[in-house]
Amino acid sequence: MLDRILSDNEHYVREHNLDYFLGHARGQSPQITMLTCSDSRVNSNIIVSDPVNRVFIIKNIGNQITTCEGSLDYAIYHLKTPLLLIVGHADCGAIKARMKGVRGEPDTIKRELLTLPACPAGNNEFEKQLLENILENIHYQVRKATSKYQELVQKDELRILGAFYDFRNELGQGWGRVVLV
Repeated sequence: MLDRILSDNEHYVREHNLDYFLGHARGQSPQITMLTCSDSRVNSNIIVSDPVNRVFIIKNIGNQITTCEGSLDYAIYHLKTPLLLIVGHADCGAIKARMKGVRGEPDTIKRELLTLPACPAGNNEFEKQLLENILENIHYQVRKATSKYQELVQKDELRILGAFYDFRNELGQGWGRVVLV
C-alpha cells in the first residue's frame, strides 16, 4: 500500500509543473467550503476537476455541522469562502446507522450519530426511506448553517447550498450527478 501511495504521488508531481505549486505555495484562497461525508466514495473532485486551492473540504460522518463547527468557522470567517456547499450522498452509512439505532456502537461513534436529526425507519421500503432521510439531513444541515451564518447570508457574503451526490442514480438524473437540493 505504501509503495502505491508513493508511486501515485510521483505521478501527481510529474503531471504538474512548478507554476502549479507556486500558485498556492504561499497560502490558500478557496472559493468553496465543501462539507461532506467521510465516505471514501465522496471527494471534492465531484464538483471541480482540480480542487487544490479551490475547495476547503471538511468531512465527517453524515456531513453534519455540529461535529465540525471550528473547521467551518475557519473557512467562512478566516478564508472568507463565499459558498458553503453541504453534500450528502447515496447509500450513506451514517444515516443507515441512525435509522437502525446506535446500540452496540462505541461511544465516540454514538456521539456523532446522535447529533444527526432523527432518521425514522418508517413503513416504507428501507432504501426509499434511506433516501428520504439522506435528503432530509441535507435540508436540516442547510437550515442549521443558514441560521448559524445568518448575518453573512443576509449581507450576501455567503451562499449556502445543499447537494446530493448520486452515484447510484437514485434521483433518476444520471449516475454520478451532483444534484442541488
